[in-house]
Amino acid sequence: MKKNKIKAFEFYNCVMLISPTGQKASNLKEFLNIVEESEDKVVFHHLYQSPFKNEFKVLEYPNDFAQWAATSLEDMALAEKFANFDPYNFNNVNEAKIAVMEIIEEHLWDLVTVPWVRPGFEFYFSSSTTIIFRLDMRASSLAEFYDCIKQAPLGSIYYHFYEARKRNNDKEKDDFSSWLIEELDEKEAAGDLKEIDFYFYSLIEAKEKILTIIRHRLHKNEQVK
Repeated sequence: MKKNKIKAFEFYNCVMLISPTGQKASNLKEFLNIVEESEDKVVFHHLYQSPFKNEFKVLEYPNDFAQWAATSLEDMALAEKFANFDPYNFNNVNEAKIAVMEIIEEHLWDLVTVPWVRPGFEFYFSSSTTIIFRLDMRASSLAEFYDCIKQAPLGSIYYHFYEARKRNNDKEKDDFSSWLIEELDEKEAAGDLKEIDFYFYSLIEAKEKILTIIRHRLHKNEQVK
């Protein structure tokens, strides 16, 4: 049953300020050593924030490590290992970092030589600072929510649908589905949102999938009436 008084969904946006660390890797062994000594914020940036950093691109790979392995190292086997790796399955960034190191170590074990990149194709490590600010957008109904999502910048989609899972320390808990359940009792729509394999989609693709789910639910509600 819907609540008598609905708490409006407040939309926020975010922007990213990237800070290079000054470290770069020319081969896979150097890459492993730098990952090992990197702070969590560096690993977080390259594993979790790649969709945000490339918000207007549809990339073949979901994180910077996989992208570099494919396009610079030209090691498609390693690229696939990184691409199939979902950092949201881990409790924290350090656990994800250890898993990345294990992937590299196991991969190196099977190689005869350490793979190098051509000059100019090194991996440059960075971290970032995320600045969050409120948008002049509020939703108190499913129709208003749909309209706001449609207008929302991709930084807002990232903040509420991706970053929220780290903020809540729960892969299943994004801001959108939580609000739909808690304020509108829209369990079906929320469940469909939770089914989106978000990590493997670009922000543009994720936004379209969210809109499709909410639009379908709006049409279904109209039919019930």
